[in-house]
Amino acid sequence: MEHKYSNLLKENSIMPTKQRLEIADIIFKKHQHFTANELIDRIKSSNLPISQATIYNTLCTFESKGLLKMIDIQNNCKFYDTNLQSHHHVYNISTNKLTDIAVDKVEFSRLPEIPKNVVLEQTEVLIKVRNK
Repeated sequence: MEHKYSNLLKENSIMPTKQRLEIADIIFKKHQHFTANELIDRIKSSNLPISQATIYNTLCTFESKGLLKMIDIQNNCKFYDTNLQSHHHVYNISTNKLTDIAVDKVEFSRLPEIPKNVVLEQTEVLIKVRNK
């Protein structure tokens, strides 16, 4: 029987190795945000024999093929997001949690002028908060 993520990986020109499929099982089961370290911890707690290098390489491959979105919080923390639909985020500095905000919950009254030789593809907002 073929693994449920084999076709997804093949369709994106990714060889569906046993370790990549095990990683896919963990990250694609639901829309979620996670860091590489959180994924490493989950893999260790699941007793899967996958090296950190393989985990990082797989995340890089999945991101480069458009299966994951990377969100750089700019504090040496990068989150991966399995929700590829357009949306915004709230990042809580106190809890290190990233939460989705629906596109229709943020309105722009005006955008800055962009150079004439480019076209606006998407606008994403990252709101940083901290606990009181």
